[in-house]
Amino acid sequence: MKLLLSAAFLSLTILKVHSVAVVCYYGSWSAWDGITPENFDASLCTHINYAFISIWEDGNLRVEDDELDIDQGLYKRVTDLKNQNPNLKVLLSVGGDSAADLFRGMAGDASKRGPFVGSATYFLSAYNFDGLDIDWEYPEVADQDNYITLLKELKAAFQPKGWLLTAAVSSDTEHGYLISEMVQYFDFINVMTYDFYGPWSDYTGQNSALYSSNVESDWEKSHLNVAAAANNWVNAGVPKNKLTIGTGFYGRSFTLSDPNNHGLHAGIIGPGNDGGEATYAHICSTYDGWTRVWDDEQKNPYRYSGNQWIGYDDQDSIWAKAAWIKDNGFLGVMIWAIDQDDIAGVCGEKQILLKQINRAIA
Repeated sequence: MKLLLSAAFLSLTILKVHSVAVVCYYGSWSAWDGITPENFDASLCTHINYAFISIWEDGNLRVEDDELDIDQGLYKRVTDLKNQNPNLKVLLSVGGDSAADLFRGMAGDASKRGPFVGSATYFLSAYNFDGLDIDWEYPEVADQDNYITLLKELKAAFQPKGWLLTAAVSSDTEHGYLISEMVQYFDFINVMTYDFYGPWSDYTGQNSALYSSNVESDWEKSHLNVAAAANNWVNAGVPKNKLTIGTGFYGRSFTLSDPNNHGLHAGIIGPGNDGGEATYAHICSTYDGWTRVWDDEQKNPYRYSGNQWIGYDDQDSIWAKAAWIKDNGFLGVMIWAIDQDDIAGVCGEKQILLKQINRAIA
């Protein structure tokens, strides 16, 4: 009995010790499906990024869902997780994949940047956030100077209050990023090393492979995997201690053009029957009867059944990624998104992917 208790205590201790950062994005809309902050073990993250708040045309921050964020108190319920984990930092993430034009119009106009900075200060103070995360997908070359001006003004307002300023950036450095200047203002940068392949691709491929495959082109090998993309950001001038490297708790699916050709770079006719994307919780509970293949070259699994194919991450591949991130000296692991994990433990251990990351970096 004592041995069992000791083992349980050791396991718990491993999960609570963070040798590297664990940045957990939370898609707040999942609360409508019952995945609320009360479902999460706050000790498993060093940072939680609340996604998203948006932007009005005049530059002020715009609450995305008044009923959820304000009336149901979701902002406060997330920041209250700091009562469970006093070391936790909770950031408000602004933007998302449909906010590029709003960012562009605001950053390029001083009369809009002022309200943006002022309203950000209000929201962080009013709801006990610890900083702001800029999720501009993606600045163009014409936006470079305006992006840096926005960062300078945010940093000037945040620094006296001790607030963090971070960003989510593309896995590809070849966007409108003045990287040598960006790095001066951000406390750290979250690299979105996922969505490497999807229904927009010409053939099957992994959402977030750790390494390249021998079937890929030279460009794909140097861009469409976690290791290459992370190192591209380092080579562009960002220190490893300012980079968190992304992992996806979801997969990308395809409909095969020939069910007998079901490997990597197999021909496709479109997205899978699930719309082209599925959470880990859905994959592990619904696709369990599909054939699973472990690709030891890319360190990722995929599954297929008939003309359906999905590339995704499971507890084995997530472990490999987190261990690689730690062993290569990066600041930490970033997750999109913790609400896509097996929160209820339908397939076994609750929050298994997030726990695997914690075990790998301990």
